[in-house]
Amino acid sequence: MIEKSAWDRFAPYLRPYRLRFAQAGVAMVIVAASNGAVAWILKPVIDGLFLQKDILTSKGVLTPYLRPLTEAFELGAMSNLVLITAAVPALMLVKSVAAYAQNYLMSWIGQRVTQELREDLFRHLHRLSLDYYTANRSAEILARVTNDLAMVQSTLQFLPLYLIRDLLTVVSLMFVLFYRHWRFASMAIAVLPIAAVVLFVLGRKMRDASRSSQEIMGTLYHRFQESLQGMMLIKAFNYEEGAIARFREENASFFVEMMRYLRATALSGPLMEFFGSIVIAGLLYIGGREILLGRMTPGDFSVFLAAFFMAYAPTKNLGRLNSELQRGLASGERIFQILDERPRVVDKPGAVRFDSLKASVGLENVTFRYPSREVPALDDVTLEVRRGQTVAVVGPSGSGKSTLAQLLLRLYDPAAGRVAVDGLALADLDIRSFRDRVGIVTQETVLFNDTVAANIIIGRPGVSPDDVRRAAVIADAARFIDALPQGFDTPLGDRGLRLSGGQRQRLAIARAVLKNPDLLILDEATSNLDSTSEAEIQGAMERVMTGRTVLVIAHRLSTVQHADRIFALESGRVVEAGTHRELLIAGGLYRRLWEMQQGAEKEAKA
Repeated sequence: MIEKSAWDRFAPYLRPYRLRFAQAGVAMVIVAASNGAVAWILKPVIDGLFLQKDILTSKGVLTPYLRPLTEAFELGAMSNLVLITAAVPALMLVKSVAAYAQNYLMSWIGQRVTQELREDLFRHLHRLSLDYYTANRSAEILARVTNDLAMVQSTLQFLPLYLIRDLLTVVSLMFVLFYRHWRFASMAIAVLPIAAVVLFVLGRKMRDASRSSQEIMGTLYHRFQESLQGMMLIKAFNYEEGAIARFREENASFFVEMMRYLRATALSGPLMEFFGSIVIAGLLYIGGREILLGRMTPGDFSVFLAAFFMAYAPTKNLGRLNSELQRGLASGERIFQILDERPRVVDKPGAVRFDSLKASVGLENVTFRYPSREVPALDDVTLEVRRGQTVAVVGPSGSGKSTLAQLLLRLYDPAAGRVAVDGLALADLDIRSFRDRVGIVTQETVLFNDTVAANIIIGRPGVSPDDVRRAAVIADAARFIDALPQGFDTPLGDRGLRLSGGQRQRLAIARAVLKNPDLLILDEATSNLDSTSEAEIQGAMERVMTGRTVLVIAHRLSTVQHADRIFALESGRVVEAGTHRELLIAGGLYRRLWEMQQGAEKEAKA
């Protein structure tokens, strides 16, 4: 039933737990054997007790000499009856203990394998390059690591349990059937090839439908995420009905695909029952005929019917398990698609460890285009930041400023040209050691649902509380942190929304300070703040910038007029470079942006 490729992918996760699986298998054998033993007991009960008792009683009425024989039989039969009735609960006790063992062991295996898969997914997602997240929606990824992983867990936990247990039960009962009457047994399994073909065809339909429904579920996750994050905008623009209409359309598509799956699932059960009813009808007719002709005892027939009916439910379960198997395989394929992704930004063999910035860092004739765009974000860009300098990059929105910062961190590799560090290509350096010497503060401060201290310490395990406080003091964050209920141990909640924008930005600055970086990148660090908060933050940033190599990416030109050198970007190209004064005299893009911002500030003050 399970494709070899699926076994190949799951085998490394299952292999370490072969002993527990073998133990569970032994328990399943005991459960199956117990079911067969229960059916086996019926023959001595019916033939050895009730049927012979009726014969002797009838003869005893006609022949008084047989009465002592009847009494002797009754005494022996009573002893056998006691043994048989005692055997039934004993068998059930053994079966119950084995059933508990098999359930616990398979649940343990399913949970442990899922735990390892979840950790592998989380680890692998953190190793993938940023371009993977540019090309794939976060909600789609989330759907795979939640819904699909839960489906795989259910498959790993319950499918082997029910598959092996029910299959062994059917085998044990079939042994009883063939032993008692091989012709009946042959007739009973005559429909199995037909049922197998039906299950195979339905299984393909179920897997295709399940795969499609899981993909649509990823889209639904995305819609939920969009609406939850953008609820203020939706309400401000009266877009509620439009968002609901889009979700309704995609939700209807999910319904259609799920109904394809459920139709195939619902059809498999009735078809199995129909084939089973044909067999039962044939067995009743032939069995009754054999008893009437004296070629079969009622005990044999009773054992056969009991074994057949006991095998019917497990056989039906095997058919139903096919639907769960197909869903599990479809989900497994989607999970392994993520695990098969390979990061594009990786260290080269023999990568050089980076210790400190000695001369300069910059871009040399760099061209870069995002996979989803046709126009390059950067086109033949060359710029240099010398050690100890403060260099600014300015330009209108979409000019490629933030892309430049991402290339300097080697979050992407350029399509042409190179990022150079002290004369070496950044691609030839050990990337972790380089990033360890780079600090960055962005316009969107990312805070995790953890304490204040934990958010400052990110990437710097083992630092002392004194170092954390010192970084907070330099970032002008210590005062508001001390005012929090638990100080540095205060939980920030989801995305740190309990803090103001200025407070969040101070924590980001403290995080950068704690790294003591050789290169500090400020990527529009104050663009989301009002003028008052910006002025407060500016003082903290100036303290951080002192004595460091700094690249400032700015929208507000007033924050970079004292930079050693300014590069102006437009449409991904460097159109001019110089000091603040030189660029104003040149009268190009920089001057136009400066005059526009100065005019806007005068209007705001008026």
